[in-house]
Order: sequence, then C-alpha cells, then structure tokens
Amino acid sequence: MHFSALSDKLLSRITCLIVGLKTMSEKELTQGAFIPADGILRREGPCTLSELCVPEGVICIENGCFAGSTALTKLELPASLRELGVSAFADCTALRIVTMHSGVTRIRKCCFSGCTSLVAFEVPDSVTSIGEWAFRGCESLRRIRIPPSTTEICAEVFLACPALTIEAVADSFAAAYARKFGLCLQVIAGSD
Repeated sequence: MHFSALSDKLLSRITCLIVGLKTMSEKELTQGAFIPADGILRREGPCTLSELCVPEGVICIENGCFAGSTALTKLELPASLRELGVSAFADCTALRIVTMHSGVTRIRKCCFSGCTSLVAFEVPDSVTSIGEWAFRGCESLRRIRIPPSTTEICAEVFLACPALTIEAVADSFAAAYARKFGLCLQVIAGSD
C-alpha cells in the first residue's frame, strides 16, 4: 500500500471519528456485510450497523447495496464516491442523516425511496440529474436543497413526500420544477 493511500484511509477514519460515525473496519470489509473491490462497494450479507462512514477510495455503491438496512440511521459517503446504484439506500427506514460530498453526478432511480425517517437532504453541487422516484415515500422529508447544477429531475421524484420544501435558486431548474408540480419552494441566494 502506498503512503498516500494509507494516509487517505487514515484521514477518512479520523474524519469519521470526529463526526461520531463508525468507520467500516477491515473485518467488516472482508468478512462482514460489504466487500469493496476496485472501488465498488457490494453487499455480501446483512447490514446491522446503525452509523456508518464509507471509507475513502470507494467510487461506486452497487445497486441495492444498503436497501432494507433498517438499523442504519446515519451515513457519511466519501469524497471519492462517483456513482450511487439504483435503490442503493431504498427502504432504510431509520436513516435520518446522509452526508454526501461533491463527486456524484446523478442520484439514480429509487436511490432513497422509502427512507421514511429522512428529514433533510442537501444535493451536492456535482449532481446534474435526479432519477425517477429517487425520494418517493420519504414521508418525513421536510427540506431538500437542490443546486443550480441539477438540470434534470424526473416527474415523480418526490411522490408521497407531503411536507417537502424544495430550496433552490430562483431561476434554477429545481425552482421551475417545484412551480410546475405545485411543490413548496423556498428561494435561496445563489453562490456567486
């Protein structure tokens, strides 16, 4: 292992410890629920962790990887992450907090659908599209901040999210989307 890879891994673990999350241990990575190979996180068994920090170096979370992980309440995704699989976190009913850094360009179909405890979400600036039903059934979702970089949002992304307010820049695609579909909109200042 190169020094830079080791230091990045150590920095990821320190960062996760500072924010109080449990970083996946080597044992959990090799004998437990997830096996990273070539930067792809795959589920090989049940996920019983309540708080999880995915290690730096993971670039893709496979389709359905965390789906149905009902114990998971808090999740931090690494800056190295580029792709979230379809239904990656679907039906994680206890999931309340997701921290996602810039890098991911698309939130795919059903990614967070059925996450009934999710209260707020901030879409990273790198995201350009949000797939169909991505947040469907997130009945506790009160606020989602969508950046001007997001220029595609499928029609039923927020189906069954009764208390949702979309926070977006006035002339952005997200603001036009909220108006078109009659969703509550809070206009925010752009970052110039």
